Amino acid sequence: MFDKMDLSLIDSMERAILSTILFDNNSIVEVKENIFSNHKYKNIFSVMQELHKNSFPLNEETILAKLDNSYEQTLINILTTNPLTNIESIYNNLVENNYKIFLQNQLKKIASSETNSVEKINELEALIQRSKDFKRQEIFNFVDFSSIQEKTPKFLLEDILPIQENEINIISAAGGSGKSYLSLFIALQYISNYKENRAFLWLSEDEIGVSKKRASSLCKVHHNLTINSRITVIGKETQVFHFVDKNLNVNSKFELMKQQLKDFSLIVIDPLIAFFGADENSNADARFFMSLLNKWCVDENKTIILIHHHSKSNGTSKSSARGASAFIDACRMHYIIEKVENDSRSRKVIIDKTNHFSNDKKDYIIKLFDVKVEVVTYREKKQENKAEENKKYTMPLLGNFDESEVDEL
Repeated sequence: MFDKMDLSLIDSMERAILSTILFDNNSIVEVKENIFSNHKYKNIFSVMQELHKNSFPLNEETILAKLDNSYEQTLINILTTNPLTNIESIYNNLVENNYKIFLQNQLKKIASSETNSVEKINELEALIQRSKDFKRQEIFNFVDFSSIQEKTPKFLLEDILPIQENEINIISAAGGSGKSYLSLFIALQYISNYKENRAFLWLSEDEIGVSKKRASSLCKVHHNLTINSRITVIGKETQVFHFVDKNLNVNSKFELMKQQLKDFSLIVIDPLIAFFGADENSNADARFFMSLLNKWCVDENKTIILIHHHSKSNGTSKSSARGASAFIDACRMHYIIEKVENDSRSRKVIIDKTNHFSNDKKDYIIKLFDVKVEVVTYREKKQENKAEENKKYTMPLLGNFDESEVDEL
């Protein structure tokens, strides 16, 4: 009846909240209720509340002093869990999940009760009103506009390939154009030029070993690039998940992913469509998805690059990005990859859309391959296959038959 989170996910979220409180004792004020389903977590949080109320530090020693030794391993598990950058979103997800369980139990109770129909209707109306009250919350966080600090858009790698910082950037092209190579090139340049920063790439269509080979190839082409611990790549070995589903519900794993990526400032997702579970041709659905990522950029200073496919039927035209136009509309910079005439080792990256970049330069030639690579688009491949098929079934001319007679045969 209601979409509830699985138990393992709930457990990891509850542990993460307790870990955050141990890391930052003051964050306990953000957890307004003891919503923990695990009884040991519930007891640990109760002790935390008592200690905090009496101005005692919250740590393993002070908590164990109030509990028995059976909690020692549980506390170790909590301490080894990564703390959250933002408790609020995870806490709200748990509160909502608990309320779904409560609603389901109440509905079962009403349905099985022996009261008359009028009383059941009254109970349902009370439950509906309670649901409305639960959903009622403030939408806006008003601030004094006069106190806001002015901000000028900034660009990373401006002399190589400008990427707008703390915004969503989209790279789109036909299949086999070198999108993954370009992603790795940008990430390697990023960690080379910004020595304290880290890059994360989820190249979900390739095995991690393939991505490593491509990165090594790029380092041979560009001698300033090196692979080090500040770049993390995962591939098709990791199961992808939809950030939002067809009903625009945000997957709880998305919040856990954000938590795990808190130390990365550049995030590359490839391809966009693999992580989008709603209607890809709906502008409304696309805007919701993009607003989710935009909020991540704003809240945690992330620069996001989404890799997007072109529609197979449209080849490499600039208006051929797959799905709803709102994907491109909602990003700050959109790049298209094209072939370079007489240079199969390089690609032309064209800035198709920019909201703030004022430089007149819109085309960037980037060498991506250490060997010659020819890209055949879907349309070219289709024409090539058709020509081959015609060639295969062409009848030889026999005797004095003219060409029109053979065609008729």
